[in-house]
Amino acid sequence: MTAPRTTSQPALRENTDPLARLSIAVGMCVLLLTACSDGEQSTSGPRQDSKPTKATAPAEPSIPPRITGGPELDFDLIPANRTTVGTGQPIALEFAQPVRNKAAVEKALTVKTSDNTEGAWGWVTTPVGHDRLDWRPKNPWKPGTTIQIKGDLTTVDPGSAHFTRTLDRSFTIGRDQRLLADLDTHTLTVTLDGTTVKTIPISGGEPVPGRASRPGTFAIKSQEHKVRMTSASVNGPKDYDKDVYWAMRFSDSGGYLHAAPWADENGDLGQRNGSAGCIGMSDTNATWLFKNSLLGDLFTIKGEEATAELGGPGNGYADWSLTWEQWQQKSALTRPETPSTERAMPRG
Repeated sequence: MTAPRTTSQPALRENTDPLARLSIAVGMCVLLLTACSDGEQSTSGPRQDSKPTKATAPAEPSIPPRITGGPELDFDLIPANRTTVGTGQPIALEFAQPVRNKAAVEKALTVKTSDNTEGAWGWVTTPVGHDRLDWRPKNPWKPGTTIQIKGDLTTVDPGSAHFTRTLDRSFTIGRDQRLLADLDTHTLTVTLDGTTVKTIPISGGEPVPGRASRPGTFAIKSQEHKVRMTSASVNGPKDYDKDVYWAMRFSDSGGYLHAAPWADENGDLGQRNGSAGCIGMSDTNATWLFKNSLLGDLFTIKGEEATAELGGPGNGYADWSLTWEQWQQKSALTRPETPSTERAMPRG
């Protein structure tokens, strides 16, 4: 028997021709390069037709230089940091020396509130001639509002002087308590969140030149347990020299609410105005009022026997004696303030 025939592929033989082997290698390189050009860019390097890009560093914010020329211009800032104050409290910067470039100072300060309270800066002059910059809301603060004031005054030129302090202070508004002294009825009405909580018999300023009380709306500026009051300090027409207690200042010219036991003994409380401009009351009522008040509580004096002279909004925190439109005109961006010459002394 013969075995069946089978067919097979011819065996490949190694090509030993050097020129042929070179041609094959070149062809394979061409195929590899063609495959790369049909897909995405190779990660081994940039494409030949790409343009190199130059990295750009972000621009650094321009920082104004510190002002160091001239004498240091210092100031007091009210209210104190992290305190709770009444609904009439302004932000107040009182400067030790005149500020020539008021607009620059005003622009450097920022006020932020928790409820976007509308307000404005205004320049006033104190009775001793100091420039004071106040920020007052359009309407009394709402209880619970938090306020922050910030500003780098070291980069501000106030005019032939320099600052060394920056500002970053916050405070909170407490309950809404307001006081109304009616010189016609000789009573002080205390309201808390709109409800009357106490009516106090008082005696206001005697309706004669140099002793009458000043009308207007103020924010309580300070609380002092004891104050010495003399007629010489205000050139009063009647002599007096006495210590008063439980005193709350509302004007720089010496206006206080305080205990006046002599007025109680004379029968003036609730009956007639006989003081040197202050609002007097019994020891008991003065103590209660002192302990239940906050700096910044709003206080209003009205009545036919009040003098027409206020002494300007810088006489205490009397910003509230102006309408909102009048207050806006106190900004350095609108017009300057006219200095006041009133003296800041206790009246009694």
